[in-house]
Amino acid sequence: MSVQHDPPLVLIVDDQESATRMLERLFVKKGYQTVSVHNGYDALETAQRLLPDLILLDIMMPGIDGFEVLRKLRESPITTGLPTILITARSEPTDIAHGLQLGADDYIPKPFHPNELLARAESKIQARKLEMTLQRRTQELEALLRVSEELNQHLEVDELLELLLYLVLDLLPGEMSIILQIEDDHQIVTHGVRMQEGATDLGSINGQRILERFTQGAEAVMWPDDEPLVDNYAAGMAVALQHWNDMIGVLMLVANQPYDHNHLRLFKGIGRQATLALRNAELYKIQANYAMHLEDMVAERTKELEAAQQLLIRSEKLASVGRLAASIAHEINNPLMPIQINLEHMLEDVEDGVPVSSSDIQETLNSVERIRKIVNQLLSFTRKPTMSEGDATLLDISEVIENIIGLNRKFFEKSGVEVIVDIPALPRVYGNRYQLEQVFMNLALNAAAAMPDGGTLTFKAWQEGDEIVIETTDTGIGIPADMIDRIFEPFISSKEDGTGLGLFISYGIIQNHQGSITVNSTVGKGTTFIIRLPISE
Repeated sequence: MSVQHDPPLVLIVDDQESATRMLERLFVKKGYQTVSVHNGYDALETAQRLLPDLILLDIMMPGIDGFEVLRKLRESPITTGLPTILITARSEPTDIAHGLQLGADDYIPKPFHPNELLARAESKIQARKLEMTLQRRTQELEALLRVSEELNQHLEVDELLELLLYLVLDLLPGEMSIILQIEDDHQIVTHGVRMQEGATDLGSINGQRILERFTQGAEAVMWPDDEPLVDNYAAGMAVALQHWNDMIGVLMLVANQPYDHNHLRLFKGIGRQATLALRNAELYKIQANYAMHLEDMVAERTKELEAAQQLLIRSEKLASVGRLAASIAHEINNPLMPIQINLEHMLEDVEDGVPVSSSDIQETLNSVERIRKIVNQLLSFTRKPTMSEGDATLLDISEVIENIIGLNRKFFEKSGVEVIVDIPALPRVYGNRYQLEQVFMNLALNAAAAMPDGGTLTFKAWQEGDEIVIETTDTGIGIPADMIDRIFEPFISSKEDGTGLGLFISYGIIQNHQGSITVNSTVGKGTTFIIRLPISE
């Protein structure tokens, strides 16, 4: 059930009157009608009563909130299809997902730009109009298909006329259906009438006046817009049953309530089907042409869908390339940082006449080698990462961590980060040195980024059963609570310039080493990552 208002009607639901007044002015200025309510119960009642073209719905309201209102709107067959845009200050991803899952057509966080809201509102209203038009046309096509199927089951003219009168009243609102059968000399041969129970008597029919209207060139008549063809009813429709230049009859439907052009379109379609049925000699040829036309429409639509699918696949491929490029940049930037710092330090030594430190050169070469390893890993990023037997060996975790600290020592000093290592002698683990260094490099640089004003980074390790437990703790800004459960998902990052791939890759590396990695964090105090690796036998 739906109503199209002219101009479009917007229902505004917000418990703040200042917000509703602002939205009213915005939409009225653009030529819309508006109605405002301030709680969920009034919103449901008004939506069912007025059937607006668009609902702007706030989430946080007294009584029942916007999510509950949206759920009830979608449950009701009367309001289920009304376009609804959630406008709220609650813009968390979980809220957005929840609103869209409940059936919201769009979700606009506050504050918003008026032009954006108007553009989205117009888009939803136009989409709804198109949907209603398509639904109506589908219903019309289904009705016409029913008419065609039922008429084609009868070959006798009298049976066809009786069935046609019944179908007209069954498919369209009306009090009485009438058909006039006409010979070639425009003389009425017979007429049939079917009345609904309680309908007013039609009285005498002036068949000659009716024929004159159509012989003067009229294809269809709809009153009261046109001059009435019968006197006892305030509204009616009439169409000529005409095959090429031959008029074989006139079909009429009368009522006390006016018809619109949608009714007339369907009525004309029924008239055409009736004409085809009465011209039985031409029926099979027309059916064959219609079937061929239908096949062409299906084939054309199939081509459009295939083209759209190819475009979607291409877009997804381009997006994948972008994500891969982002991951490469992220992972290579980590070892580039110590390279840059070491080169700057060596340049200062050369300018000051001081011999270049061999340890600086070695650290730079180690970082270059690390970049090579990372590139090789990222080239196979689309495959599940594995720990190659050739690259795996028995490792001392303290040596792995000390190597990472050594590579970044100057960076930590420059950033004001104090590094504390508390790792006793421990059993070795079996793993890939470069992959585990990549993990601890990510954790160390993420910790430094979380301490922009300096702080303390602590590495601890101990044996717990048949596992080695490694703990890294910083005194940084912490991870927000709404992000902590998704921190190991791809493209999730608490840093403004982060790609969200470092921890995702690290998570996969630890899993491939038969280990686990978890995180605890308190905003404003710091973050702790706990890694567990099995002790090698």
